[in-house]
Amino acid sequence: MGRCEPEPENFEKLEPVKNNWLILTVIALFFLPPVLQAQKPPLLKLRYAENYTPTYPEIIDMFRLLDAHYAEARLVEAGPTDCGKPLHTFIISKSRQFDPEKLRKAGKTIVLINNGIHPGEPEGIDASLKFADDLLRNLDNRGRWLDQTVLVIIPAYNIGGLLNRSAYNRSGQTTPYETGFRGNYANLDLNRDFTKCDSENARSFTRIFQQWNPDLFLDTHTTNGSDHQYAITLIPPQPDLFPPVMEKMISEKMLPFLYGAMKKGNYELIPYVDWFYEDVRSGIRGGQESPRYSSGYAARFHSYGMMTENLIYRPYVDRVESTYNFLCALMKFASENGEAIRQSRKKGVEETLKMDQFPIAFQIDTVRFQTIEFKGYEPDRQQKSPVTGLPRPGYDRSRPFTASITYYDRYNPSEFVKVPRYYVVPQAWKPVLERLRLNGVGYRELARDTLIEVTVDYIENCTNQPASYNGHFYHEKVSTRSEVQSIQYYAGDWLVPVRQERMRYLIEMLEPRAKDSFFRWNFFDSILDQREYFSPFGFEENALRTLNEFPELKKELEEKWASDPEFAQNHNAQMAFIYNHSPWLEKSWRRYPVGRIF
Repeated sequence: MGRCEPEPENFEKLEPVKNNWLILTVIALFFLPPVLQAQKPPLLKLRYAENYTPTYPEIIDMFRLLDAHYAEARLVEAGPTDCGKPLHTFIISKSRQFDPEKLRKAGKTIVLINNGIHPGEPEGIDASLKFADDLLRNLDNRGRWLDQTVLVIIPAYNIGGLLNRSAYNRSGQTTPYETGFRGNYANLDLNRDFTKCDSENARSFTRIFQQWNPDLFLDTHTTNGSDHQYAITLIPPQPDLFPPVMEKMISEKMLPFLYGAMKKGNYELIPYVDWFYEDVRSGIRGGQESPRYSSGYAARFHSYGMMTENLIYRPYVDRVESTYNFLCALMKFASENGEAIRQSRKKGVEETLKMDQFPIAFQIDTVRFQTIEFKGYEPDRQQKSPVTGLPRPGYDRSRPFTASITYYDRYNPSEFVKVPRYYVVPQAWKPVLERLRLNGVGYRELARDTLIEVTVDYIENCTNQPASYNGHFYHEKVSTRSEVQSIQYYAGDWLVPVRQERMRYLIEMLEPRAKDSFFRWNFFDSILDQREYFSPFGFEENALRTLNEFPELKKELEEKWASDPEFAQNHNAQMAFIYNHSPWLEKSWRRYPVGRIF
């Protein structure tokens, strides 16, 4: 980043002046050129150039040191985690006001940074420590970025994983020499937990996120994908997940600014390399993060969420410094565009509330694309392994190339749902209600037992992943059919208005076919169990009575006899036909319990 002319701003807490010589010294310093005043030495002694990343206690101690030294900084315990240690936030507020609601009312732009979600990917931890230190000591006049912007840092999110430190975690990278473990204390991948919210970490994060309501959100990561010449890549906010005014902000202002700022520095930024074709020169695609991931979760609340992905094959010092440069670029963008960012979010909510059809599935657009410059290495699938001596796939770093490639970053909606006026959520599904409440969803409880005509879905088919995925058997393919029914609801059930600020989150969590809905994550699996059955012998008398009561069913049975000789000779199949086509079959079986009122 280029050096800027510094402001005469002093963030440091001053002790009471007691000696005349000290008074004279302070007066003399006051009249020195501002550039000298700004160049205070850093407080923190970071060792990332030595391939060392701090331990969890060292991380917190360093943020405590900044808190103790600067009145503009505060380290806060912000909730529990699965390992019993508190999750912290570190807040830098130039006004020395640390109440989120008061800061938003004062027109401050909120930037939230999350680090260490995967503790083997610690670049963001080191970069955030250095960045916080430099901001507070006003290095190169960077303190001006705090005039209208508040920075909130989660120093270390996956504390259990950080404490499980070893030189034998993260097998694909050689530096730093020791890191934490990917899973948390409950062995959960926390970057798959933002909507199902199984962990204490995720519940605490949700409280932090809803409390601060960040305008910009960054989660720092590392990737072990293809090798190329860059130290850092970006998974940006995917424009098609946002309403038009926010899509315009992303495409026309935010991304050009961030890519441009990084290009001016020492570390050029490119989109995350996600293969679209086997040969990268034929094109890469932009990701569209679902709300199980942190940036996708942020998008459902009209927050500009993104991820940096450093490349493990670059030296650790470059990975940290490139992340630091990105933090500078992001904070500068927030500082210079704060009012436009906040207004775009406000108008984005208004645009969302006007939607009649809401997209719940997308397909990548292969017609619209960008052309970007890509600096890679020639693939070499015949390199000899130094371990086995056999050919293995890899890259030849002696043969770098620069090429113009296609970048597919747009998506088209492929499936819609009609936006209801209300959802009715039965109180029996308390884990769902707890998560809705945690995310600030507005609702009211039914005051008395009420028969309500609603549209309900029946789960016609769903498939599960064959093995546990982050503690669940996620439903992959889900098909439904809808019926209008009058259903008895009870006092205490929730009536949830859909057109509220959290509408995007609501629809994606309560529509069963949405990609990360509560249904897909097994929160409603008890509806897939049939509770009433029939005995081919015991059902005889009631089956006769049913055929007499419903002559149209008897006619269907006779037609089935005539058309299907095998069926006509199968007693059990005929009894099942009667049972399944009559009022004996329970209406609640496979009926998704959340009703819609249009």
